[in-house]
Amino acid sequence: MAEIAEGLKKGLAEGRSLDEIKSSLISQGFLSSDVEDKINEVVMLKKDENKKEVSKVIKRFTIKELFDRIGYGFGSPQFVNILFAQTGASYFTIGTINGIRAVLSVLFSTFIEQIYRTRNISKKFIGASGIVFGFSFIFIGMARFFNSVPFFILALFLGTIGVVSYGDLYEKLTSGFKKEKRSYFLKKISQFGLFIIGGGMLLSAFVMDYFPATGTKVAFELFGQAFSFRLYGYLIAFEITAISFILSGYVISFIKERKKEIIEKKEVVQNSFINLKEHLGIFLSDKILLILLIASTTSGLVQTMGNSFYGIFIYRYLNNQGFGGFMNVAVIFIIALFASIIGPYISRKTSIEYGKFSMLAFGTVLMAIMPLTFYYNPNLVSIAMGTLIGIIGASVTGVAHGLLTLEIIPEKIRQTYFGSFSLLISIPFLITTPISSYIAHIYGLRNLFLILGVMLLVIVLPLYFLVVIMHRNSKL
Repeated sequence: MAEIAEGLKKGLAEGRSLDEIKSSLISQGFLSSDVEDKINEVVMLKKDENKKEVSKVIKRFTIKELFDRIGYGFGSPQFVNILFAQTGASYFTIGTINGIRAVLSVLFSTFIEQIYRTRNISKKFIGASGIVFGFSFIFIGMARFFNSVPFFILALFLGTIGVVSYGDLYEKLTSGFKKEKRSYFLKKISQFGLFIIGGGMLLSAFVMDYFPATGTKVAFELFGQAFSFRLYGYLIAFEITAISFILSGYVISFIKERKKEIIEKKEVVQNSFINLKEHLGIFLSDKILLILLIASTTSGLVQTMGNSFYGIFIYRYLNNQGFGGFMNVAVIFIIALFASIIGPYISRKTSIEYGKFSMLAFGTVLMAIMPLTFYYNPNLVSIAMGTLIGIIGASVTGVAHGLLTLEIIPEKIRQTYFGSFSLLISIPFLITTPISSYIAHIYGLRNLFLILGVMLLVIVLPLYFLVVIMHRNSKL
């Protein structure tokens, strides 16, 4: 049996199939039953090894996802914007920088996609991106400590580059695993992930409220000597965020990479420039697509500006209500976090019965309720309900928009549309976000929220209605 095992090992090393090895061993005089028994033994061992390897991958993915969700909870974007305002940054600066970050995210994501298609990107690079993202939170905390607006902006841009490369490349990495292998850990994380994020937000808010921005003095005595130092809640919370993402990036380095087909770099780059030119021509010549693009750009502007200032408004103007401080922000956006699950379910279930446009219009109206609530009735309960409704509306609109787009856009240019949609709507952001931010700076946040809500009702909703009318007329 030892000779059979040696022959089997040698055959596998040469890349021969089991049937070829079996025939070769039998021709050498070994009994067919002995050969089959040894082959079955090797096959079973190989299956056990594969199961163990899959189990290791699942555990590493699970640990990585766990760290990610802890990081996202403690480092909520709303908390980042509040700290940004505390450094002395104006509303104009905050809104404009967030708009630029949105554009940078799209551009860098496109760049990452091109790089990924033209060369092998190692898992170490993906892990390094996560580590860079983690360190950006340390820099954010330091910028807040020194009240340095330029340092804070640099940290935000570093974080944007880190999170885009980290998130996009990680998605590419996981796409190499079969669905049945991914389903277990993804299912478990999806079941508890929102609770982990929500719990992280609550703990982060508690820490930042308990140890305020001015610092809490801690004194103690050691060996007869008195010592004292100050604890800052935002430093504690963002250090936890940083450590979580750094560890998450480190775990990725232990995940096996998949092989992929590399496309010639020259061909990809040429196609990118050619396609971009063709895309602009298609969108400018097709009135339906152009109107849909304007509506989507306006809706995206409303969400970007709203997300830049909602947390700041709650923190500054509702500080004496409810839980106060960061905890008010955490509670409201935890409600919003869980509300985001409901929207896609509602849209898919009702779009068949009421139509895609009805759901699109319904979702847009719900979205408008959120900023209008901040203007007309800015108390904690109303804003919590308005946020709940607005987030559901955004989810409904997102799903309905996707379904309507699939129906309206011809199949031959559908891939072109989805491939360049984010890039195209990001271009007007460079103009519209500074204007909106200037309004917030001059006229205040409440007036900005009023304008955002009116834009959804007066601009976006009629444009969607016009798209449907034009689409129906084109079929006649």
